[in-house]
Amino acid sequence: MENKLLEIALRRRSVRKYKSTHISDEVLDEILKVGLSAPTSFGHKAVEFVVVRNQEMIRKIGACKTMGGSQINGADAVIVTMVKTANQRQAEFWIEDGAIASAYLLLAIEQYGLGACWVHIRNRMGQRKTSDEEIRTLLGVPNGFTVLNLIAIGEKGEEKRAYTEQDLDCSFIHHEQF
Repeated sequence: MENKLLEIALRRRSVRKYKSTHISDEVLDEILKVGLSAPTSFGHKAVEFVVVRNQEMIRKIGACKTMGGSQINGADAVIVTMVKTANQRQAEFWIEDGAIASAYLLLAIEQYGLGACWVHIRNRMGQRKTSDEEIRTLLGVPNGFTVLNLIAIGEKGEEKRAYTEQDLDCSFIHHEQF
């Protein structure tokens, strides 16, 4: 049975090295539409994205995370995933909402043959404040939002072996009971 989504998921691997190729705005817009289509708790649609393409700003954003932030350097674009957290009802499942949207983005990026890497921001420290606070300040994000993660995007500068179905451990699947 054909399963195109499984094929994409098996190919998707974190990429941390990128070529200098420019991603078209059209492709980037199509990827972002997929992220916007992700479900959110209670249908709040509380997830928003900031797309950063300026290389100097990308380096500054990476510096907002003391460990692991530099892996976005060299990416053609970085998507900052944030969620509205000012409203308690919207904020109840903010991590889940942002994570689902980010996972959708990662699969959409792979669909276009591009490389991507999720960079965790929640509960991470920046140079003087939390990574979240420093990034929101850099990007002029108003109060009431929290940054969950960054997604670096670019043409793959490294190749990694795709997973195969044999790599999937189906013993982790349980039916009816554990």
